[in-house]
Amino acid sequence: MTADKLIKDIKTRGYWRILVEPLSYQTKLEPLRSCREVVEKNRVQLRGWDYPHVPGDFDESTAIEPGNNYWQGWLDWAQTGHKEFWRMYQSGQFVHYLGLVPDWYPEYAIKSMWEQDPIVAKPGEVLGIVNTVYLITEMYQFISRLVVDKLYDEGCRVTIGLHNTNGRRLFVDAYNRAPLFHPRKTGSTEIVFRKEYMAEEIINDPKELALEVIIYLFERFAWDPPNIEVIKSDQQKLLDGKPD
Repeated sequence: MTADKLIKDIKTRGYWRILVEPLSYQTKLEPLRSCREVVEKNRVQLRGWDYPHVPGDFDESTAIEPGNNYWQGWLDWAQTGHKEFWRMYQSGQFVHYLGLVPDWYPEYAIKSMWEQDPIVAKPGEVLGIVNTVYLITEMYQFISRLVVDKLYDEGCRVTIGLHNTNGRRLFVDAYNRAPLFHPRKTGSTEIVFRKEYMAEEIINDPKELALEVIIYLFERFAWDPPNIEVIKSDQQKLLDGKPD
């Protein structure tokens, strides 16, 4: 597996694309290893998986390696459904691709105390609510840490895209919670949120900025309005290190 092949593979099913761009391209990460070090230092580790994931090995399924003006990390773990690629450029631009685990995990089963038997989801069918809340909250925590680390002194532009979504539905990916009682689907092939932030905004309340994106996303799955208090509670559980 190569990084280029992995990206092409990720794009064949549902995936996230996160892009963070400095508002001023005066930033220059020097020496080159600083690109790796700034990601390692500021990654978010609030549950069993770090954001972004920084590989510790180098083999056919995972690597962390330099390029001409960047460092990149990637992995392709078929047994867990994890497909991920990130790249940090010396300019401070950060790009991250994440495959949706339900689209890649073999026989992905939705388990609930409300259902007698697990429901097996096919690729392209579902998006987990709780995992989405966690992921977007982690994204903004990571961006906030980069700002604190002086990477984006003049602010940054954040683009979060969810792709290959047409016909996909939300599901409650927590065993002890009631399922949605009405289908929540989107007819869009992609959902993209884009916004520019000043550095102070991101430092002051990354959780609230993440909430805005979460609501934006769920509204486009016909969950309008979503249960904001439950979302806030899930965010806080994650930040307290006590996710479901």
